[in-house]
Amino acid sequence: MKSVLGAFFSAAMIVFLCLASGPLLSSQPGYQSAEQSFTGYLIVQEEGKFRVEKEEYVKFQVVDGEIKGLRIHLKAATGDLTFNDCYALIKDGSNFADWFQIECRQLGGFGGKTVTYESYLAGAYAGISPPVVPSYSMYQTLKKVASTLGLPVPARTFVIYGQERSPIYEFFCYEEGAKDLRGLK
Repeated sequence: MKSVLGAFFSAAMIVFLCLASGPLLSSQPGYQSAEQSFTGYLIVQEEGKFRVEKEEYVKFQVVDGEIKGLRIHLKAATGDLTFNDCYALIKDGSNFADWFQIECRQLGGFGGKTVTYESYLAGAYAGISPPVVPSYSMYQTLKKVASTLGLPVPARTFVIYGQERSPIYEFFCYEEGAKDLRGLK
């Protein structure tokens, strides 16, 4: 009987130590959480020419694949906005699921604040691209636009769509601390 209780106690102690050490491991120098911070600037196309609108921007973090701290600053709103529901897309063969990794819905005020915005944003939703690498379907297009602006290829894109399922805003997003962004600062 003692050996059964002893074995149970030993197993329980091992489980407890493993669970308790999780927070300790995350504070250890060798532990890495997948966290990236991005700032995106509005890209505007007028009469076939592109320009950067730095006064309108988006900021967010990707933490272990989830979007955190999404903050959208637009002239079309009385305060900063956010999308309250962001989730990974399932690859279903659609263009949207091919272009974007994450979809965001439920536009509201950042930090729960009351905000009003232009009516064309009612029902808006957004897509956040996967990392923009040469194998990404939109890579060549993004590279060409970035080149005309004198910018490097963005790390990700953030695109807001309106009720008509047409893009309203497109942001080129760069990881915080990225080099060669002198034109954006």
